[in-house]
Formats: sequence, C-alpha cells, structure tokens
Amino acid sequence: MDLDRKIVLLSGPRQVGKTTLARELYPDTSEYFNMDSAEHRLLVQKQAWRRDCDLIIFDELHKVRKWKSWIKGIYDTEGVRPRLLVTGSARLDVYRKGGDSLAGRFYSYRLHPLSVAEVKGKYAADTALEQIMRFGGFPEPFLKGSEEEAKRWRRSHVDRTRETVDRHVGKPLYSFCGHPLFP
Repeated sequence: MDLDRKIVLLSGPRQVGKTTLARELYPDTSEYFNMDSAEHRLLVQKQAWRRDCDLIIFDELHKVRKWKSWIKGIYDTEGVRPRLLVTGSARLDVYRKGGDSLAGRFYSYRLHPLSVAEVKGKYAADTALEQIMRFGGFPEPFLKGSEEEAKRWRRSHVDRTRETVDRHVGKPLYSFCGHPLFP
C-alpha cells in the first residue's frame, strides 16, 4: 500500500468524498486534523498527534502557509509511521516553483465524482447511466436519490462556483460563457 511507503496526497472537487474515504481507511486507529478548525491547526502546529496510530489525516493542509515545507520536514524526520495522508479540494500543487520540493516523498491521487463504471455494481449499465444523469456523480445527491435534493445541491454548488470564479477573475462568469446556468 502506498501509505506504507510515502505521503499520500488526495485531491479532488469539494464534496466528492475525500474526507469520508480517508477516515474509512483506518477508522479506529487514525487521527484526523481539519485545517479549517482553529483547534486542529493549533494541535498540528504543536505536532500533538499520537505516534502509535496507523494514520494521520491532514484535511485541507494546503490552507496552511508553507505546508509543503512543513510536511516535508515531518516526513524527513519521522518517516511514514504513522502513515501520512493529506487531502485537499484545491489541487495540491507540489510542482509549483519556489519553496521546498516534495519530489520523491509522495504519491498523488485525484478523486472524481462517481462514474457509470462504479455505479454499475449497484445498477444495470443503462440504469447506471440514467441515475448519474438524473442525480449527478457527487455522492451526496446521488445516494439520496431525490431529484429535488439533487437540484438543491447543484444550485448551491453552482452559486459557490460562480462566486469563486467572479472573485478570482474579477468579472461575472456569465460574461465569459453566456451559459444558461449562469444568468
């Protein structure tokens, strides 16, 4: 298993299931730290995690300034016991110029929404495609199986995506594409 040899970086869109997957790997013998929590950030800064557990999960670690240097230092001084898993909804850009390199110290994975191939285990192939088209491939609306809930989920995420793009680009997204989803 890759976690036994190197740091594992798990990225993917928000709400795709990264944290759920990470926490299911070693549910009884892992420690979880979310960088959106001030309490967790303080514990991580103090490196106050159990060394006898199987897995340490650093959720959204990319939000911490100089996170690559920090995790590199942990890996170089302590190795991968306990195993180290870093998750993030942003691309965990380890190749970016500047700062310390994680080269040779990690394996990277990107988690995507559910695919027809994955859903075929539960449904026949044609029904699997229909379910993905109806509810989308993100776990929450798909598993709820409600068109109303799927619409609410999509509206919520489209609004957040639009606000994020508008903030970063400085122009409303619809001015670029004119798509009916972005009136």
